Amino acid sequence: MGIEVILFWLFAAMSVAGGLMAVLLPRIVHAVFSLLLCFLGVTGIYALAGADFLAITQLVVYVGGILVLLAFGILLTGRTAASLGKSEVRNRWIGLPIGLAIFFGLIVALDKSRGLGGGGGAGEAEGTTEGLGRLLLGDYIIGFEFASILLLVALIGAAYMVRRAKA
Repeated sequence: MGIEVILFWLFAAMSVAGGLMAVLLPRIVHAVFSLLLCFLGVTGIYALAGADFLAITQLVVYVGGILVLLAFGILLTGRTAASLGKSEVRNRWIGLPIGLAIFFGLIVALDKSRGLGGGGGAGEAEGTTEGLGRLLLGDYIIGFEFASILLLVALIGAAYMVRRAKA
């Protein structure tokens, strides 16, 4: 068993454990920090798969952005420490069969793609950033620029709405 297999199972266990703890822990602060474990596990899996762009994007956007936003949202809501205590987990019995159905669907998809039966390996992984950059700034430049302009307009609109609400 090679180091890649050991690292894969380590990152997979981190992702599953972090996701389960995020759903099952009663304190929201603990759930946010367990979500960090899940995001870092997914980042490691992307890095092992040779998807360097996705790994860095996962790290920057989710760990660096979303997780920090959640933490600041909890800290800045003005709620007291007592109100941030235990919360009631509802709909657990509805989510359990749905989660199990998704899990078994993923197992079937993985088995059909020869992931569980061995063989059919992907071979040596190459970096993805250069090819993605060439596509985005070559063949898909119009869509890329349109998306950037759309995001800029949304940012300006959000800043205008916040500024107008304070006045």
